[in-house]
Amino acid sequence: MTQLIKSPRSSILLLGDSLVATSQAQVGNRDLIMGAVGRSRIADVVALISRIKSNGLWDKAGGFVVGVGINDAEWCEGEDLQSRAIYFRSMLDALVRACLDRPVAILTITEPDKEGAQVDRFSRELIERQNAEIRAFNQRAIVFDMNASFRASMAKAGLPVSSGFSDGVHISELGYQHWKPLLHECIQAIRQH
Repeated sequence: MTQLIKSPRSSILLLGDSLVATSQAQVGNRDLIMGAVGRSRIADVVALISRIKSNGLWDKAGGFVVGVGINDAEWCEGEDLQSRAIYFRSMLDALVRACLDRPVAILTITEPDKEGAQVDRFSRELIERQNAEIRAFNQRAIVFDMNASFRASMAKAGLPVSSGFSDGVHISELGYQHWKPLLHECIQAIRQH
């Protein structure tokens, strides 16, 4: 909120989880404000957009780039994946509605690698369902398939996808050399909207 209050112009807000936060995509871009925090879930992003409105800062929000979902897919024994996918869809709807007349881009979830210290915390099946829900919003928001684009960029460079991750979930320094330019493509789509 402080960055938005101090901003002399309309800004694009980067909202999401640790993958977005660690990208540092706002560095050197005066029209970008980082609002991403590790462990963020989709409900946290919807709540932040609500706070922007209630604090009278809506005029300073020029658009949104949202990358969340992995933390919404943490594995919980015995949970109904269908119910969780429906919840995620309802939160996507709330997100798009909350953005009103501002452009919003939603990144697909960068699916974890097959192996790594953090991989077992997440339900791969739920992530696939959530990505399907995100893709279904392509008529109401800019949907950027970060998952497919990241994997394609790594493959084009002749690199194994696993080298793009530090622990199977979080992007490595090498991975950000491919992930961050893709994020900037998405930001550019918001600027041109």
